[in-house]
Amino acid sequence: MAHRGLRTLALAAALAGLVAATAGAADVKSLMKGLFPVPSTTGNEEMLAAKIRGLLPKDLKVEEAGLGTIAVRLGSTAGPTLIIAALDGYGHMVSGITPEGYLTLDRPVAPPHARFDAFLLGQPVIISTAKGPVQGVVSQPAMHLLTPERRKLLVDGFSLETATVDIGVRSVAEARAKGVELLDPVTFPAMLTELAGDQWAGPGLGLKAVAAGLISVAQALAGRSGGESAVIVWAAQTKFAARGRGARPALGAAQVKAGWQPGRAVVVDVIAAGKGDGSPIPGGGPVLVQSKDEPSALRQGLENAAAAAQASLQHLTAPDSPLSLPFAGPPSEVITLALPVRFLNTPSEVVTLKDLQALRDILERFLASGGVR
Repeated sequence: MAHRGLRTLALAAALAGLVAATAGAADVKSLMKGLFPVPSTTGNEEMLAAKIRGLLPKDLKVEEAGLGTIAVRLGSTAGPTLIIAALDGYGHMVSGITPEGYLTLDRPVAPPHARFDAFLLGQPVIISTAKGPVQGVVSQPAMHLLTPERRKLLVDGFSLETATVDIGVRSVAEARAKGVELLDPVTFPAMLTELAGDQWAGPGLGLKAVAAGLISVAQALAGRSGGESAVIVWAAQTKFAARGRGARPALGAAQVKAGWQPGRAVVVDVIAAGKGDGSPIPGGGPVLVQSKDEPSALRQGLENAAAAAQASLQHLTAPDSPLSLPFAGPPSEVITLALPVRFLNTPSEVVTLKDLQALRDILERFLASGGVR
């Protein structure tokens, strides 16, 4: 725990020169920019949680739950409505240090798809240590020197078992002198690319965009009277599955359900877009996701809010996600409002700012108007 606290302080200091953390009201675009450089893999969400705390209005008391989850309450009552988003994203961690000073890698949770680890080959990475960020590169063999069989094994069959990270040291002692310890998170550098059409791209961008949208809503509604009493939650460790049989809900979400006992929940998530075959369209607005395409008070409330905000909505019928599973079924009611993301769970996630602004505006209107009536 002490190591984690030191790492949080060190990285917060290193990031201070990159982003401006203003606690006043800010547009969602600036908020997303501010959150983007902060690493937040499962089990290492404390830096992003600290950043969010600094951006929330001072008159909002931050509530905590175990695992690193944080929340704010809008209104004076317990609030029947809960707005929840994930605080953690996918990534890697240091699993060992070889005698020559190379780092080996593992994942804290299962990958989101089969080729997730392959993105690492030959790429720069950042190791978040107690002494601050350490730069490294995942080694890549010289293709022209390999036999076809060896090339197929190391490249086509790339896995974490063969991956090593070079941080420019020659021994275990030198690596530890830089601050590297086992379980330190390993992520891609926070390179934000602005594309045409008000689109932005970067690793883990969807997660940070959603978190920024919820901060903006909390800023806008802090101290207001009337409207819907609600709790806005940034949940940690949502990529771990809770124990039990059958469909496995996200551990962080299950803990949130037990802690706040909401009557209804809006899960704010990300969803793959631009793949064709009926998948959501980037720029087409946030996506309302339900396990059954049927009317509900919660759906009607969000659709009314979208109409009031003059924002487009897309609709999708899909099974409940691990993040929404804990809230499914009586007495709770749940619906997912998802941000469309192109190239989801790759180092080049693309978010359309129009979709993010619409998601933020819908949530604000939904809560300000009383939500479900």
